[in-house]
Amino acid sequence: MAPERAHVFGLGASGRAAAKLLLKQGWAVIISDDQDTPELRETRRELTVLGAKVFLGGHDEALREQVDLAVVSPGIAPSLRCITSRRLEGVEVVGELELGFWFTRGLAAAVTGTNGKSTVTALLGAIFKATGQRCFTCGNIGLALSDVALQTDGGSLLAIEVSSFQLVTIRIFRPRVSVLLNVTPDHLNWHGGFGEYKKAKSLIWKNQGKGDFVVYDYDNPVARELVKSVNNGALTMPFSIVEELPAGGFAREDRIIVRCRDGKRFEAPRALIHIPGRHNLSNVLAAATAAFCLSVSPEAIRRGIDGFQGLPHRLEFIRELDGVEYRNDSKATNVDSGRCALEAMNRPVVLIAGGRSKGGGFRDLRALVREKVQHLVLLGECANEIAQDLEGLTTVEFADTLADAVQKARQAAVPGDVVLLSPLAASFDMFRNFEDRGDQFRQLVMGL
Repeated sequence: MAPERAHVFGLGASGRAAAKLLLKQGWAVIISDDQDTPELRETRRELTVLGAKVFLGGHDEALREQVDLAVVSPGIAPSLRCITSRRLEGVEVVGELELGFWFTRGLAAAVTGTNGKSTVTALLGAIFKATGQRCFTCGNIGLALSDVALQTDGGSLLAIEVSSFQLVTIRIFRPRVSVLLNVTPDHLNWHGGFGEYKKAKSLIWKNQGKGDFVVYDYDNPVARELVKSVNNGALTMPFSIVEELPAGGFAREDRIIVRCRDGKRFEAPRALIHIPGRHNLSNVLAAATAAFCLSVSPEAIRRGIDGFQGLPHRLEFIRELDGVEYRNDSKATNVDSGRCALEAMNRPVVLIAGGRSKGGGFRDLRALVREKVQHLVLLGECANEIAQDLEGLTTVEFADTLADAVQKARQAAVPGDVVLLSPLAASFDMFRNFEDRGDQFRQLVMGL
């Protein structure tokens, strides 16, 4: 009997993971990517040795091959002609997340939202590690789910970061706990509007049912509204940094608390939290509530929180030089994440911002910039747009490169200030990704 055949679209990390998983399961695999670079050619050599057939520089040649399944990498729009062609042939089209889930065992908590996904997922992973059980942190953070699926067993705990791109291609994906963080406008061009983006986020509980949990940000009006559509038997568990909730996670004075409807309760001192800002208090409550829903012990939750120092590129402390603190928040690729960074600062800020705008403008930051930012250094494609939207609030200068921006920020800062890279925009105008931007910033600051 001939092996089943799959067509994997995209040769990035998710595509490679999907292809290797299918090859291990005995499938015949073809892969196509619209790019043709030296790095992709090296990947092609690696996968060809494993038995895959790889097409670079377009999908047309691969589309001539008959297949039983198509797997789409995140970020490849399901509406593209090449994907539509497979659907018209009657081929089932799923995402890499869905594929990985087919082969995964254990209990999963899946985290989505606009900002904070990586931090909450990583913190959940730290909490799971503190249990001593077999655990994995994966998805849209680090390893793809397909990378770890075959390593899981019935006792495994998985913390999975899930993007809106991944959710639009699920079929049976069902986490035991779904976590919906804040939802604000993002990726609108890809989804075709805020309504479609919100709809994609709500797919995270599409397949949940009795015995499952939906943990959500009670303080975010959009998340609170979306959760009203949960009618599949899953229990909803809110968390809030503003209100004390009868059931859910909340903060009270110097404590964080999770209360369940059955009377079970978790408490920990806020002093265990080592990541700054109100938004990170919200992130900790999200992770603690999700872990408690999975019956993780209070001791493991406390150990996980206490040992968590945050992630690179998220308000990452780099160094203090001449009385000035330098922080890397390159992950702030939109206005809302930049707002969280500024709110977390308790020093006057020299802000380095700019990149490729995601649309929507920057005027929502005017009050916070007037209060917090003593000098603004702008670079990238949307530098002029930021300057216009924040005109008259603080002193502004422009930089040609990130190295130039770091030097200008250093000259503007005085002892007691913080130089903060929080770009408010995507990195793709000048960098490979936000990690590349943050790594370069860190290197430049360490070289001062």
